[in-house]
Amino acid sequence: MEVFKRLWKMPFLFVLVFWTFFAEADLFGAPPSAEVISPRNVDVEAKDLLKQLSFREYEEGIKRNELNMLELVHQAVGWHPLIAEVIGNLYQQRQGVRAAKSGYFPQLSAGVVAGHDSEYKREGDGHAFQVNISQMVYDFGKVSSNVDSAKAGVQRSQAEVLQSIDEVARRAAKAAIEVQRYQSLLITSDAQVQGVSAIAQLVQIRKDRGVSARSEVLQAQSRVDAAQASKQQVEALLRRWRSTLQKLTGFQSPFRVAMYVPEDVAQACDVESFDLSSVPDVLVAEADRAEAEAKLKSSKANTWPTFTLDGNINQYLDQNYVDANALSKNEKAIFFNVSMPIYQGGKISAGREGANYALMSADAARDNALLSVTQKYREAQEEAEGLMRSLGALSARESAIAETRDLYKQQYSTLGTRTLIDLLNSEQELHFARLEKNNTIFDLHLLKIDCLHSRGGLREAFKLDGTEIQGVEVLP
Repeated sequence: MEVFKRLWKMPFLFVLVFWTFFAEADLFGAPPSAEVISPRNVDVEAKDLLKQLSFREYEEGIKRNELNMLELVHQAVGWHPLIAEVIGNLYQQRQGVRAAKSGYFPQLSAGVVAGHDSEYKREGDGHAFQVNISQMVYDFGKVSSNVDSAKAGVQRSQAEVLQSIDEVARRAAKAAIEVQRYQSLLITSDAQVQGVSAIAQLVQIRKDRGVSARSEVLQAQSRVDAAQASKQQVEALLRRWRSTLQKLTGFQSPFRVAMYVPEDVAQACDVESFDLSSVPDVLVAEADRAEAEAKLKSSKANTWPTFTLDGNINQYLDQNYVDANALSKNEKAIFFNVSMPIYQGGKISAGREGANYALMSADAARDNALLSVTQKYREAQEEAEGLMRSLGALSARESAIAETRDLYKQQYSTLGTRTLIDLLNSEQELHFARLEKNNTIFDLHLLKIDCLHSRGGLREAFKLDGTEIQGVEVLP
């Protein structure tokens, strides 16, 4: 009977070791595949991508001198290191899921022990090689709750990837709009310089004819100088925003931005209702809640026992082991163990209460995220509607001032019923009207980007859904 017991223990241990090895190889040695992220399926069902990340470098450069907003946004999200950083964190979180799932598998360890033995009054030194294996049988959800918590971490990281893509797209789109603004203002400044220069030429002709005084020539020239200085300021701001856009897109050479706004951007604030569950900020809050719920489950499971099946093999290394007559040099053993915390100074109950409060906080954070998303969208929508209403009045004002300027110019040059100051002021007022109209148009475009960003619509508007961004496929 004793011989039979020893014989069946040895194969059992080797079966556990064999199963552990091949289970690890099958679970964690799968070939890598592309990461897939969708706001409608932000979870850990996507396959692991184990390939090493590297920053994407674009060698082709700018093939033409003008790029549109859509191309610039695609370039920015495909290059910017902020997204690569968050994607790297996502892969790190996936390894946390692997680590948590390892609790389902046998835990194998080996080592060498040495010591002094005085058993049965026969003292001596002993050395032994040990192999230990332990398999969790049932733990009331300890491992599963750790897996759920790790999966929630992956879910949060996936939502943060979407957040980073939206953020880079928002920055690039806004920088492109600012470049468009100052490209348009540069045209307006050129028109002002030309208008004031025409007045200065008219005054010079009148002076040559003896109709105007030299003071009027100097006064007109000062306005020309002021217009040129204003144009130089616009050029400086244009260079600044082009530089900002170059940094966002990774381009080294300067370029123009096409005066084109995608149709989805133009209609961004017209949506009355949208799906809040697909907004990255809400997805992050949902993931935090799932993690808090998993930690609460884990804290409850820690109050229950854990059942394990443990085995070990001892191979004594000494030729004359002190107890060699009593024991074989090869010892095998298998045990069924039950362990349970009895008292830990209130640690377990405190952890359970803390997890309850964390879940309450996560619920409130989710509600706050929903409220914040709605509020940001409504604020941008209301402001955009106000600017839209003002555009008609600004256009009418510009037309009226332009007509007034032309009348003043005619009255000054032919009838003499208008002074030079009247003419110069009308030209300046026309320039201010054009500035105000231009700024209103581009402020409106910026608000529409805010509308898209607040409701999670940037990826759809800029055709990013269904594309691969730095090794991650983004789906609707």
